[in-house]
Order: sequence, then C-alpha cells, then structure tokens
Amino acid sequence: MRFGIASQSITPPVGVTLWGYNPRPSTWVEHPLRAEALACEGGGAGWILVCADVGAFSGPLARAVRADVAATTGLPPEAVMITAAHTHSGPHVTDALWCERSPLESAYFQELRIKLEQTAHAAWQARRPGELLHARTAAPDVGSNRRVQREDGTWTNEWADPEGRHTGYFDPTVDLLAIRRESGELDALLVNFGCHPVCYNEKNQGISGDYVSYLKDALEAQGDVKTVLFTVSGHANIDPRDAVQNDAAVTRRVGERLAEHVRAALPRLSPVGTGPVAAAQEPWTFASDWTVSGRLGIYFPHATTGSRVDTLVSCVAAGDCALLGLPGEAVSEYREKLSRLSPFGITLLVSLANDFVGYLPTDAILAEGAYEAGLSPCRPIESALTAHAERALAKARRKQ
Repeated sequence: MRFGIASQSITPPVGVTLWGYNPRPSTWVEHPLRAEALACEGGGAGWILVCADVGAFSGPLARAVRADVAATTGLPPEAVMITAAHTHSGPHVTDALWCERSPLESAYFQELRIKLEQTAHAAWQARRPGELLHARTAAPDVGSNRRVQREDGTWTNEWADPEGRHTGYFDPTVDLLAIRRESGELDALLVNFGCHPVCYNEKNQGISGDYVSYLKDALEAQGDVKTVLFTVSGHANIDPRDAVQNDAAVTRRVGERLAEHVRAALPRLSPVGTGPVAAAQEPWTFASDWTVSGRLGIYFPHATTGSRVDTLVSCVAAGDCALLGLPGEAVSEYREKLSRLSPFGITLLVSLANDFVGYLPTDAILAEGAYEAGLSPCRPIESALTAHAERALAKARRKQ
C-alpha cells in the first residue's frame, strides 16, 4: 500500500461565530486550528480521510468537498470521508445559510471548502510506500458518562465529573492507526477516541480545537510522530471529567493526559493484516421526528419534524481494518455494538462523518430521555442505524 499525509491551517479570522453552546463571536485565537488528510492506495483502489478542527459539517458542505476532491484526484466521491473533531470552540460551518449572514462568515466558509480540497489533494499527490499499523489502549481517567439518574427515576445530565463518580456506560477505548515508512519513521498517527471536546465552556470566546489540539501538540512536539490526526468515536454521552470550564490549563492537561495513554501504547503498534483497499457507502433516508427547538435549531439543518432526511453511512477499508463513518454523534455504546457486527478484524467508529443529522442514541437512551434523546433526529433509530452500518461494512468487504 501507499500512503500520503498532508495538513494545513484552517484557523478562521477573529470575529467569526463559534460553534457549540450559545453562538458567540470569537475575540481571540486560543489555539490555531488545522485540517489533516490521510490518503491510502492499494490494489488499484484508494480513499482519502480528511479530519478538521471544526464542530461538524453539514451534508451539503461535505458533498461539495467530496465532489471537489473527486474532481482533482479521480477518486469516486464515496472514497472521500470528511470528518470533524467536534470542538465546541471552532467556527460555525454546519449550515451554509448561517455562514451567509455576514461577509466574514461567508468568506471563511468558501475558504474552508477550498482548503479542505487542497489538503486532500496534497495527501493524494504525496502517497508513497508505507505500512499500516494498529494498537489499542484505553483512557478511563479522561472521560465520563454525563447521563445520571435522579432519585425519582428520571434522567438528566451532569456535564462535568471531576471525581469520576458517574456510573453510566463509558467505552474508554483508544484506537490508533499509524503509518510507518521504510525508514522506520512514524509519519502519521490517527487517534480515535470517544469523548466530547468540551473542556471549554460557553464563556470561552477563543478559537480553539479544545483538548484535541493539545493532544496533537504533545505527540508531535516530542517527536513521537510527524503528524497526528483525530477522529471522535462514540462520544455523544461522554464528556471529559474536567468539562465545560474556561481554563486553558485544564484543557491542556486533558489533551496531554490522553497523549500519555497514546504514547504508552506506541510500542504495541503492529501491522494490520494485508489486503486490498476499498470504500463504500450506504444511503439512509428517514422522516425526521425532532423535539429540539429554539437556539439549538441553528446547529441542525434537518430540524423540521416530518422533513425528509437523505444521509449515508460510509466505510473506508485497508486490509483487515475499516473506518465506519456515521453521519452524526453516536453514543459510546455503539463502538462495541457495531464492531461486533463488522466483518473486519479492526473497526474504528468515526462519528460526524460526511454529515451532521444530530445525535445517534440507542433505543434505551431514547426511552430514558434527557439531552441525548431530545437531539435524536428520528425514533426509533437503533435498528436502522445498525442495519445501515452493517450493510456499508459488508459492501466494503465485498469490494476487497
């Protein structure tokens, strides 16, 4: 196989609206933002993964970028996966209509589309021989389930859990994919972990990738790897234990603690089973059934009850490893559930891939209620999501 890596800054100008919580204007740059791309080619096929330090991508923007990349690389659009790190202190690019509200927002929106295509194209052009490696570790002290049950049996959310007292389900798995060159150098490392990047709270007006940026800094600065990419796994009900604060020291500490877990696992990286490269997608259409209203509606382009939602579940694979892309925020329970259904030996769940339709809870969480249930785009959802994920994985496997 051959792999290409590229990255570039996507830091917006100060003044753009920050995504997450209440929309608020940015007033400074707390940490620069970045987009990275990993290109993979083998057996006459290829794909590109693009990761960006933003909150989420709407379906229309993701489709436009995928078409742009297809036009310049010759790959089919289904072979391009666009993902967001999900920082709540990044630019608001979920909805093109929102971005047209001011010249500053509109200009950045167009610039971002161009830069994402450039990054993907640069990675494709840079591909050269390499070996795909995988390791798995856990970071149980970094995250916590934010759903708690009251004494009366109803459910609510407690966003922070500094002492780790919450007992809800939390999958602390950290999957690592690395590209090792013939020289022995680790050229790239993809970190896949299910935890909201919400160390900063709604009072923060600094542009930032949250703990994800400090994770990358820690691993790259010490020479562990040249370029670090991040995808968020099942995270919709998981926050950092030290969440929703407005303290750069706390944010840095969370990122560096996750980096410690990753660094300790690097000696265990081992080759992924060899095999062809493939990409596939499974269309998913449903009628939305929204309960969300008010200010949250600006984050969800599909937030109209009864409207038709056309989205997709996607998959890119190399050998015995697959990245399963879901079009929303999956809860922690889905990482293991969907891995068990996969025909691949290694399966990484990637939330917020190619679209943002809202939260993807289990049916049990839908029945319990609270925040994660209220932001689900349809009811029931678990059986449909599982079936589409299984079909996307099967399609990719057959293509190999």
